Amino acid sequence: MRLCGLLIVAFVVTACGTPEWEMPVFNDGGLLKNATVPPDQASAHLEAVFRVDGPTSTFGDLVASRSRDGGVSFFSSANMGYAIMRPGCMDLAGGLVLEGYWRNATGGRTGLIRLFVEPPDAAAALCDGIAPTGPVDLHGTYGSGNDIPDLPIHLAWESPLKKTTPPFRVVAHRGGCRTSDQCGASENSLEVIRIAGSLGADAIEIDAQLTSDGIAILYHDPSFSDRLVEGTYCMGQVNEFPLAHIRALCRLEYGEQVPTLNDALRVVVEETSLVAVWIDIKTPDAIPACIAASAYWKERAKAIGREVRFVNGLYSDDMVDAWLQAEPPADAVCLVEMDPKDVRGAGCEVWAPRWTRGPMDSKVRKVQESGRTVAFWTLDESEFIDIVLKEARPNALCTNRPGLVFQRFQMVGESPWGPTP
Repeated sequence: MRLCGLLIVAFVVTACGTPEWEMPVFNDGGLLKNATVPPDQASAHLEAVFRVDGPTSTFGDLVASRSRDGGVSFFSSANMGYAIMRPGCMDLAGGLVLEGYWRNATGGRTGLIRLFVEPPDAAAALCDGIAPTGPVDLHGTYGSGNDIPDLPIHLAWESPLKKTTPPFRVVAHRGGCRTSDQCGASENSLEVIRIAGSLGADAIEIDAQLTSDGIAILYHDPSFSDRLVEGTYCMGQVNEFPLAHIRALCRLEYGEQVPTLNDALRVVVEETSLVAVWIDIKTPDAIPACIAASAYWKERAKAIGREVRFVNGLYSDDMVDAWLQAEPPADAVCLVEMDPKDVRGAGCEVWAPRWTRGPMDSKVRKVQESGRTVAFWTLDESEFIDIVLKEARPNALCTNRPGLVFQRFQMVGESPWGPTP
C-alpha cells in the first residue's frame, strides 16, 4: 500500500489509501511560486472577523481568521466551511497574496481560493514587517475543484478577534479530526497533529494504548480493525502486538504509521505552536508510560523556549486508582471526566464532563473559582456549541470541528469564570 505524503498546513496528498476527496492544488504553483514568505508577524495582523460580501451560501455571513505556523485559516459556521491558505509577498507587483483551498466539511464541496490584501499600502507594510495603520480587507476569487478560481469574493474587516482573559482554548479531538471527516490525514497520526493548528486548534486530544512490549502508542480502539487501520494481518487486541509488528503490519487509513506517544509529543513540541495536549489514557497499564512521556517532553519544551501543558486524562474510578498508585510527580497534571468531587479526590486540575450532561453552569463556575479548569467534550454542532459557550463559559471545548468552535466563540463566546493555565 502506498504511503500518504502530507505537507504541513497545505495537506498536499501525494498518495493515499482510499480518501473520498482530494485537496485541490494550483497545478502551476500559483502566484506563491514566485512570491517570498512574509515576516512571521504579517500573518498575525490578518487575524480578525470579516464580513463576506458575495457567496454567503458557501462561506456564510461572517468568517473568523487566525494565523498558525506560517499559514492563515478562515472559518465559517456555514456548512462547517473553512479555507486554509499561505501568504506570499509579490516583489514585482508589490502586493500580498494568500492562496490555498476552501472546503465545506458537511458536503464535501471544495475548490481553490486566492485573496489579495487591500489597501496596497497595508499589504506593503505587512511585507515589510510593519503593522498596518488601519483594518485590511481581502479581495479575490474562488472556484470549484482544481479549476482556476474565477468567482469573486470580498472579505470586509468587521472586528478584531475576541481575546479573553483568561483565554479560551479549542481542543482538536483525536489529534485534529476524525478519519471519517476526510480532512486530509488519519486521526491520531503525526500528520494530523501537524495540521491541527491550521484546522483551528490551540491544543489536541490524543488516545494512548499500550503495546505488548510496553510502548505507549496513539490509537483509539482496544482492537485493530478495518475501522481505523489497513493491513491483512493487522487484526486483534492492541495489547497483543509488539511495536515492531504494528510498524510492519499496520497502516492508518491514509497510509501513515501508527505513531508512538513519544513521536507525537515530539511533533507537538518541535513542529507546532500547540499549547497543550490532552492524553486520553485508554488503559490503566499505560499510565506510567504516559506520565514518563509527559515529564520528558515538558522539560524538552522548556529547553527550547516552549511552554506546553500535558494533561493525563482519567475516565473512571479504576483509572483514578491506578493514577494514584503510580505515584505521579507533584507537577504531573491530570484530568477527570466524572464529577468535580472526583477531580478533587484525585488531586487533578481539570474537569472534563461530557457535553450531553448539559451546561451545568453552576458546577462549572465553582470548579473554575477553585482554581481548576473545565473542558467539555466532544461538541461538533453549532447549536450545542453555542449553548455551552454562552451558559457554561468553559475554559476549553474538545471537538472534531476545531474551526467551527473557534468561529462560534468569536460570535457568541464569553470569558471563562476562572483561570486557564
